[in-house]
Amino acid sequence: MIRAGLLTLALAGPATADALCPAAWARVGAALADLGAVSGTVGQDGGWCVVDGAVLNLDGQYLPDWHMDRLRFRGPALGWLVEGTGAPEGLEVAVEGLRPVIETGNAQFDWLYAAQARAHRIRAEAALSWEPDARVLRLEGLSIDFPGENLVEGSAVLTGVDLSSAGAMQMSLGSFALTRADLRVVTHGLFEGYLLMPLGSALLPAEGDMPAAAEGVRVGLAAALDSVPEANLSKAGKAALGTLIAELPNPAGTLVLSLRAEPGIGPVRLAGRAPGGGADNLAEAAPLLQGVVMDVDWTHSDAP
Repeated sequence: MIRAGLLTLALAGPATADALCPAAWARVGAALADLGAVSGTVGQDGGWCVVDGAVLNLDGQYLPDWHMDRLRFRGPALGWLVEGTGAPEGLEVAVEGLRPVIETGNAQFDWLYAAQARAHRIRAEAALSWEPDARVLRLEGLSIDFPGENLVEGSAVLTGVDLSSAGAMQMSLGSFALTRADLRVVTHGLFEGYLLMPLGSALLPAEGDMPAAAEGVRVGLAAALDSVPEANLSKAGKAALGTLIAELPNPAGTLVLSLRAEPGIGPVRLAGRAPGGGADNLAEAAPLLQGVVMDVDWTHSDAP
């Protein structure tokens, strides 16, 4: 749905230059219309388009609505997106005060949930740049600062990306490849807050001895880790991930990961090569790892 919305944006009609920011925000609303309604007060500040009090109100009761104190964006991609001029060669986005707010339909609870959410605001920023001749898309300066001592930072390089037209973009969905990624995650409750529930629901039985089941998951993950060739992940990297696995479900510390892949990881490489045999057997995944080198470090630290 979102993909179709983005293609709609690329094909939409032009807007005057002095209305670029409101027009861009309107196109964002059109792209997200299948999920819910967007709102906010649009303005400009030093070359940035600014939306104060931005809200994505998701359709459906009990789904969290996403509130932002302030959303800022700028770059040549806006002119291409709204006016159809230039090329989508750069876009910067910054978010202040991002937070999910649950709406129940009960006025008292809704007010309390909204007030509670303001104490758990997230700040995020990222920049995208596209090199038309090389067909390279770069994600740079990704930073997501969560409440407490929790942080995600990263960058990535995708090759085979053509944004020159709607048709080219659609073709790129089947031809892009990730060749480089760097990630740093600081977690002191981040894992528990965002990943534990979905992973636990998928990997643990509905009933029975949960500590024993959790130990079984850790054993399976450790076995899968052992089967990764050292050409792809060094002994030190395996030891670091092993320590992290042993700390589940409450890891605390800093994970640093770098990935280099030649010729890259994408739909072409993944097609028809999904590993089978469960988490304890990655032998079938060997073709996916050819030319892939990962470096991993994990440092335990308690929150200050």
